[in-house]
Amino acid sequence: MATGSDSGLKTAAKGVALLAFVCMLHAGYSAREFLLYSKSIGRQDLALPIEIVFECLAALGVLIFGVVLGVGELKPISYEAEMKRYSIDGMFSRPSFQVYNHRGRFLRPTKSATPVTE
Repeated sequence: MATGSDSGLKTAAKGVALLAFVCMLHAGYSAREFLLYSKSIGRQDLALPIEIVFECLAALGVLIFGVVLGVGELKPISYEAEMKRYSIDGMFSRPSFQVYNHRGRFLRPTKSATPVTE
C-alpha cells in the first residue's frame, strides 16, 4: 500500500524521467541538425561534438534513474509464489488443448460391422 511520501516519490521520479526523455529528444534533434549543417558546408568528418554525446549519455543515465525509482514495489517471481494462485485441477484441465474434432478418423477409419460381399 502506497503512503503519501511513496506516491510523492513516484510522482517526482516520473517527472525526472519525463525531463530526461525531453533531454534525449533534444540531443537527438541537436545531432540531426549538426549532421545536416555538416553536410551543407561539405564537411566530410561527421563525428558528433562531445557536448551532444555527453547530453545524450547524461539524459540516458537520469532516465534510467527515474524509471528505477518510479517502478514501485516488485513482486516475487518464484515458482512457489506463482503456483499458489492455481490448483492442480486448474493446471491440467486447460480447454484450449482439448481437441475433439481432429483428423484421426481419416488416418485410421473404423471397420464397419457389415461384411463386404464380392
